[in-house]
Amino acid sequence: MPLALPIHDGAISPPTNPQFHGCVLVKRLTVSTIVLGILASAPALANSACFTADEAKAAHFRTMLQEFNVAALNCQSTDPNDPNPSMRDRYNTFVAKHGSKLSQNAQAVRSHFSRAGGSLDIWMTKVANADGQAVMMDPNYCQTASDKLDKALDLPGEQLEAYAASAQTYDPYVDECSTKSAAPAGSAKKKAGHKKAKADNKTAQN
Repeated sequence: MPLALPIHDGAISPPTNPQFHGCVLVKRLTVSTIVLGILASAPALANSACFTADEAKAAHFRTMLQEFNVAALNCQSTDPNDPNPSMRDRYNTFVAKHGSKLSQNAQAVRSHFSRAGGSLDIWMTKVANADGQAVMMDPNYCQTASDKLDKALDLPGEQLEAYAASAQTYDPYVDECSTKSAAPAGSAKKKAGHKKAKADNKTAQN
């Protein structure tokens, strides 16, 4: 059964007996073998309905949080004397600092699935699967997540979703509705009526 990381905004504790790969990244970050390896065996899952612009911002933030969560569990410094806070410590600081924003964001994501249908659990499983595989395969995953988290820690809560929307340059599980498809059906008829009226006026002038 695939392991999902559902909407979870609490601090995380260090694992027992962590073991590490020899994969060294920029700023001496590496990936641990505790990375939820069974995620890769998850079956294909159905796509959710598209997200409105506001829903997409919330969803981008949620996928960024998932990235932070996976990195906090798996990315460690290879330097035992590194004076900087660990990824896990910074993630926990982020959760403590922005707890109310995380709760608001969780509700916004739930509201999307209540409105548009689909399964929040399935969507979160897909996001978790992707990150669980990426942290093992992408040599830049830890550093990218670390840099994003450092930036997010410096931002006020009201700017986090906008930042996530710009930072998540590749987010395949957030399909934003196009302006054309999101337009109300009545507006399309109204536009067609305007075109017909213009054509009639042109014919009358000729």
